[in-house]
Amino acid sequence: MKRKIMRTKIYSLLLAAMSLASLSSCESFLTRDPMDTTTDIPGFWNNENNIRTSIYAFYDIYFEGYRSGWNRADWYSETNVADWTDDNAQEAATFFTKVAPTSETDNTKTKIDERTWTFSYVRQFNTLIDRIGKSTMNEEAKNHWLGVARLLRGMEYSKLVSRFGDVPWYGEPLSNTDYEALYKPRENRVQVMEKVLDDLKFACENIRKTDGKPGLTINKAVAYAYTSRLMLFEGTWQKYRAKNNEAAKKFLKAAKEAAAELMNRNDYKLADDYKSLTTSEDLAGNPEIIIYRSYVDGAVTHSLMTFQNTEKEKNSPSKSLVDSYLSANGLPIHQAENKQFKGDKWFFDEIADRDPRLSATIETKGLRLKDVEAVYAISGYFANRFVNEKLIDKPGGTSSTCITDAPVMKLNEVLMNYIEAAAELAQMNDYTLTQADFDQTINVIRSRKSTNMPHVKLAGTDLSVNGIVINDPKRDGDVPSLIWEIRRERRVELVYEGIRFNDLRRWNKLHYADMVKNPAINMGAWLDKERYIAWYNANHLLTPISLESLKNIILDRPGNAGYIVPIESDVMKRTLQEKDYLYPIPLDEITLYKSHGYTLEQNKGW
Repeated sequence: MKRKIMRTKIYSLLLAAMSLASLSSCESFLTRDPMDTTTDIPGFWNNENNIRTSIYAFYDIYFEGYRSGWNRADWYSETNVADWTDDNAQEAATFFTKVAPTSETDNTKTKIDERTWTFSYVRQFNTLIDRIGKSTMNEEAKNHWLGVARLLRGMEYSKLVSRFGDVPWYGEPLSNTDYEALYKPRENRVQVMEKVLDDLKFACENIRKTDGKPGLTINKAVAYAYTSRLMLFEGTWQKYRAKNNEAAKKFLKAAKEAAAELMNRNDYKLADDYKSLTTSEDLAGNPEIIIYRSYVDGAVTHSLMTFQNTEKEKNSPSKSLVDSYLSANGLPIHQAENKQFKGDKWFFDEIADRDPRLSATIETKGLRLKDVEAVYAISGYFANRFVNEKLIDKPGGTSSTCITDAPVMKLNEVLMNYIEAAAELAQMNDYTLTQADFDQTINVIRSRKSTNMPHVKLAGTDLSVNGIVINDPKRDGDVPSLIWEIRRERRVELVYEGIRFNDLRRWNKLHYADMVKNPAINMGAWLDKERYIAWYNANHLLTPISLESLKNIILDRPGNAGYIVPIESDVMKRTLQEKDYLYPIPLDEITLYKSHGYTLEQNKGW
């Protein structure tokens, strides 16, 4: 039976602190005292249970899973940096508009969530670190909780740096009269991320192996896993965006080492069934789950499955995504040696003999077409990664009362973080790849019982499968073949988990998601209307259709057969610019700095 984490006793310390999220003043964010006379007394901070319960207030922020109620999560969202804004889907909008927001809470213009340029959480973590450091707990307990607070501070700063680039570093509570500190300029992101790395290292070294219910509380494995994720982002950003190889090596080594440490502990292993990771009603005891969010009927529920089960998919899987799945023989579908692929001119041929993860991601019963199905996909391909077939017609499948658990961090991502970091270091002559690197990462993933794909072999600077060197003719010429295949594996293994967009940013490949520069994003399934009608009518005797039924489906060529064009209007196509690699600084923050005699520089292009 599922048990949720106790969150009912959130002390006034954090309630007061979190109420600051609605303010926009840098000064208020960093100096307003969140304590009251009841909690901010020495005895409060000497009690581990007090600190533990206070920390729980941050779980729904940093390990939000599918969020709750009708609130959409990054996993399935048109308004956040999730897979619907990348090359896995079309979207009838741009990620950013062309102006900076007025304030950090103005999300109507930038299509991002409310936590933009704000340091309120940094202030809270600095306060926690200060109070815990002054407590009389024994060193082990003190260092554990300092590690937890520093992990969360590192996660928050990583998010700020990812979004804005250079940011001011605040490492301790500030006085409200210390204007020099409050309004100091933005610091180089490398320097900030070096301090983040210090936080993460301390967390990895000092957080307990277990503290509370496994999978539901922060432990040492959580620290290692997030270190691998955050350092991989910064390392590849430094390599591809900043062109700073020395910084890239430092952060990539940290990512690789953190992932290796977790892998070598052998505390986790892959689950047998891939799809159950995102559709299970209970992830407790799942060997792959490092941390997850538990949902309980009558307490905390979500609506993610409902969105995917009942809504028209107006940002449905792209042809680019579907084509990225290998044939069952382990070869790219367009590679000349691949005799298994039957072509894409008929949906059932297209999905036959493919990587099983494809059928765990899109519906395989047939295309879902506009004006034919009530719940359709504009590309024809219908995503169902989060749909539990047993719950489709139950309340949880059609309302905000779903209780499928959300996997927040899993071993499979850590394995992919390791092999990518190792490969990137090898490209910079700072590491030598061996077959063992692939045997403990990609080949482990492919050995999952439900996946069962051929293993890869290191063949010089390339990869091979079953004796054939992999050479995808659709590969981006700027990306080495080995790196391309690692990125492919990451794409399909972690699809729709809110990761791909940031992957494109850190690889300096945001143009992949631009529907004008990359027309394949705005391409759906091949549709032979007459053949489809014959198939459909044979299987739906009571509700036959005709060519008239398909008149609103636009194809990429004249006639009744061609690739579906999901979004026809150029105005509605998603486009991305160079400035979109970073978020804009809210204008009122720039004005606030100026009013106190200081300067806060805007990001380039905004």
